[in-house]
Amino acid sequence: MYCLQGRVFFNVQKNISIPKVQPVRHFWEYVNMMFNKPDPERIKLLGPDRACAEWVLRNGGKVVWSNGKVLEDYNLLPPESQSVPKVVVIDGTDSSISHYGFSHLSGCTKLEKIILHNNKYIDDRAMKGLSYGLATLTSVQVSECANVRDAGLKEIKALKNLQTLILFKLLSVSDLDECKQYLQSQLPKCKILDEEDKIIN
Repeated sequence: MYCLQGRVFFNVQKNISIPKVQPVRHFWEYVNMMFNKPDPERIKLLGPDRACAEWVLRNGGKVVWSNGKVLEDYNLLPPESQSVPKVVVIDGTDSSISHYGFSHLSGCTKLEKIILHNNKYIDDRAMKGLSYGLATLTSVQVSECANVRDAGLKEIKALKNLQTLILFKLLSVSDLDECKQYLQSQLPKCKILDEEDKIIN
């Protein structure tokens, strides 16, 4: 700092280092991993459907049981001593479920449908993770998930039992029409639909 005719000037260095946000990003990635990571012991103790429901609800999603009831509050899960119905639908709309937890799908023998809408944690790794449910999944929606790209979307080809696939507003997909054509060639029995056909529970 120096003075000139009563005015005060600050000597500002041009090469000021700006704090990086990388550590913050890594921190939240770690938090997300911990909220999504499967617990093999808990799965073994309580069963895959209970563990899967806990994963989805803990991260702000909801499930539909095989008896038709919808659950979206983790605190309303029945006591651990009580068995739960099978998970039929996972709705990850506006949730923080991520690829770290997708292995929960593998033990859910009645899981038919997954909705992944407006979720910033869903990316190409999650698209690949859908294959954990390939034995039972018949309906998938992926929409407004900004971190899904062309290559990731094409991983859905593994879901050979898929009957309905709804795709729209995927900002990081450079050619959605080409992806749809590719998936249609790999899944000839699947109907690939747009926003007007989105799943509503």
